[in-house]
Amino acid sequence: MTAFRIAALGAGRIGGTLGRKWLASGHAVVFGVRDPHGERAQALAAELGGTTQLTTVSEALTTADVVLFAIPGNAAAQTAAEHRAVLEGKIVIDATNNIGAATVNSIAAIQAAAPDARIFRAFNTYGWENFADPLYDGVPGDLFYAGPDGEAEAVVEQLIEDVGLRPVRVGGLDQVGLVDEVLRLWFTLASGGRGRNLAFKVLSR
Repeated sequence: MTAFRIAALGAGRIGGTLGRKWLASGHAVVFGVRDPHGERAQALAAELGGTTQLTTVSEALTTADVVLFAIPGNAAAQTAAEHRAVLEGKIVIDATNNIGAATVNSIAAIQAAAPDARIFRAFNTYGWENFADPLYDGVPGDLFYAGPDGEAEAVVEQLIEDVGLRPVRVGGLDQVGLVDEVLRLWFTLASGGRGRNLAFKVLSR
């Protein structure tokens, strides 16, 4: 297994849960947050002890191979614009959900800021509970994602597998809307009485 240097932007339920999983899989994870001295950030730092670093967004991005956007969706465009230079050339995973906006993802804003970054839409279709415990009767749920093929695709698929889910690529960034429709389906089912411990599975013969 290849170990990657990951900057997890955001230390909340999504960023914190994914970061913990990747740390447990042997990756080097640095959490980049707006206020490293805030209550939530300090609670995560205390939990993880000396296994990771929790710092500013700028410092977290400096040495990262992979960047996870797990910040509020309405902050993604500004964050990408402020750090455009360091995002160039990196693998960037957009896990943000700008609920209530015309477009729920932040792909266009990240592309505008860093056109040479290799950008993926992933980890946005489930709640954090599915990342913390991805198995259903011992079977991993499927995680749908979109993004370019090639070397970067293999990296993202490994990171999905390291969380415990099975990666299912639906296409390039032209299929981001389809990934976001999976989010809408998951949220509809989860809020309709089935609960948040809900995942999807593709079956084929």
